[in-house]
Order: sequence, then structure tokens, then C-alpha cells
Amino acid sequence: MVNSELSQDPENGALSRVVLGDRVKEFVIEAIMNGEYLPGDRVVASSLAKRLGVSQAPVREAIRDLVLLGFLENEAFKGTSVRSFSAKELREVYTVRAALESLAARLAAEVLTDGDVDKLHTTLDDMIRAAREQDMERMIRLDNRFHRTILRIADNSVLYQLWQTLQFGYWTIVTTRRSSLDLEQLARRHEILLQEIASRDPVRAAEAMKRHIEDLGQPPIEQESADEPARSH
Repeated sequence: MVNSELSQDPENGALSRVVLGDRVKEFVIEAIMNGEYLPGDRVVASSLAKRLGVSQAPVREAIRDLVLLGFLENEAFKGTSVRSFSAKELREVYTVRAALESLAARLAAEVLTDGDVDKLHTTLDDMIRAAREQDMERMIRLDNRFHRTILRIADNSVLYQLWQTLQFGYWTIVTTRRSSLDLEQLARRHEILLQEIASRDPVRAAEAMKRHIEDLGQPPIEQESADEPARSH
């Protein structure tokens, strides 16, 4: 999903450290999902920086964030390595995200404007187009924009800050990679969600968001033993 080399932005010169850090995180998560990095594999900042052609500073920051997110782990005398996900741990991520975003959907439905609906429709149309073109990276970014827009419409700064801190957007990569649905099916799942939010019924909107996240997260996870690491194939 993320190119193995990070280059300068042709319009803005060198990418900022924040943007570079995000790209590094996406690269590592993608490498974990496609099996390039296996559970227990070490992730060394100097080696990763050299491979991606960037300085070590954004790589160190990305590794630190990935430890906080749960994709990597630090062990004394061993350094940083890829951690294994149990089925239970993955279920917990989806459950918490569903709870937060269902609240956001309920709040958003109460204040939704026609302009907000148009904005969500535009993002969804772009998402479906990216899916048809098999542009997974762009589709995931648009998916995150769709959900982030709902958080902003909800206009609850504490809720939005919590969502940002937990960085649930990166788990969209996991969801997309693990799903048995193709990209267009994944994109079109948002049509029902948008329809329910656009109804401006807070209860319907909240329930639709809860199903939207949990239904996609649960089935592939349930197929794995709770005692075994959950892996993407």
C-alpha cells in the first residue's frame, strides 16, 4: 500500500516530519499485514530509515507510536519487534471503536445539515471510484476521511481527541486486509451507514455505525482461535 521509498512532495518540498511519520507507520502496518514482517521480527530504526530513504527521527517517532497502538512491542535486551494479535485483542479494538463512533454518529445525526450530507456523499463517491480502480491506499484514506467527517460533525472535542489519540484510522488497514469482501464491497458498505445517518434519527444512526464496525471486525476474527495469533493472509 505504501511505497517502499518516501520522496519529496513536488509542490511543498520536503515532507514534514509528521507526514513522514504517518507514511512510515502505514508502511510498517502494511508490511505486517502482508506477512513481510512476522510476529517476533525486530524493527530497527536505522535499518528502516535507510530502506525508506528518510532520517531516523520520523522513523523513531513512528515506531514509538506503533508501540502505543499495539502493533509493535518493546522488550528489555531485545529491542522493538512485531507483536502477535490474539483474536480477543482484535475484538477489543473493534468493540471500542464501535462504541466511540456510534456515539459520534448519534451526535452527528442530531445536528446534520444538507451540506454535511453532500460532503459525505462526495467522499463516498470518491471512495467507490478508488475501489473500482483497485487503489487501496486512496480508498483507505477516503474511508478514514468519511469517518473523521462524522466525528467533526458530531462537534464533541473530547470524543474527537480521543478518537485521534487512539488513531483508529490505522486499523482500517487491518480491516481492509483481513476482510473477505473486495474493495468495492467494502466501500459500498458505507451507503447504508450514510443512509441511516442522513435519516437524522440518532438511534438509527448509532446502531448503523455499531453494526458497520462490529460486523466487519467480528467474522474474520471469530474464525481464528482465541489462543493463536491473528494473521493476515
